[in-house]
Amino acid sequence: MDLLPSFGRITDNGAWTAWYGHLVPANSTILTGTLVPHGDPADPNPSPDAYQHVRPLFPLDTVDAGVVSRTGAIGPQPAGSNQYYALEYYKQLVPNAEVTLPGSTCSTCDPMTLTPANTWTPQNLAALVEKLGGAIVATHSQSGIMGHHMTRILKERGQLGLLKGLITLEGSCSLPNSGLTAADFDNIPYLALKGDYTPTSMVCQDTVSAINARRAGKQGTAKADYLKLDDMGILGVTHMMMLDTKNLEIADVLLDWVNKNVKRR
Repeated sequence: MDLLPSFGRITDNGAWTAWYGHLVPANSTILTGTLVPHGDPADPNPSPDAYQHVRPLFPLDTVDAGVVSRTGAIGPQPAGSNQYYALEYYKQLVPNAEVTLPGSTCSTCDPMTLTPANTWTPQNLAALVEKLGGAIVATHSQSGIMGHHMTRILKERGQLGLLKGLITLEGSCSLPNSGLTAADFDNIPYLALKGDYTPTSMVCQDTVSAINARRAGKQGTAKADYLKLDDMGILGVTHMMMLDTKNLEIADVLLDWVNKNVKRR
């Protein structure tokens, strides 16, 4: 296990069960138990439509022969289930190399101390938006808050107008954390989106509600939505929705929203 990267902020077992299925029996780990995928007939999800759900595009038990042949090649043979190491787990991980860099502080953010990830990635994103002369930015999962910090940086540089839209897929939508206010999105379309196996984020809901409260007060014109795929009848969507069999259907939802709400040049 020491040879595998760790999420750090959540346990590996927690990631598997939150994103892909259920570990059985109770209290087992990914090494000792069986992972029942979302939508499997054995899925304990009480939802009456559970059996209508689909498995990810790449099944959980998919084995990459190249990975199997390399198991243990970079060190002593790891203990535990070889099948686990043969799963294409490494493709689900994000190499956070920026943790080796210093963090920073933000006087308008709560908290004011920023991690390296929320320092450097947002700066690079802001620089890219500036280089492109404008962009719609879509983030996923842990990069959600990074998109918001990017927005703050563009604001600080007087370049907020270059952000044509911000999309957050199952990520953090916190305005206080990123030093923003609802007024910053008066002219920037804002979309948060979640799948059916992810609970509603009250942070995202509150952010969208705050932006729309300004619209009710005749302040700003840009659209703000929190789309829940289960409310739209799109079921069987894991956290890694870009790998699901319905990935193109979800992409169409995003493109349709952009076409309706982001102004053309």
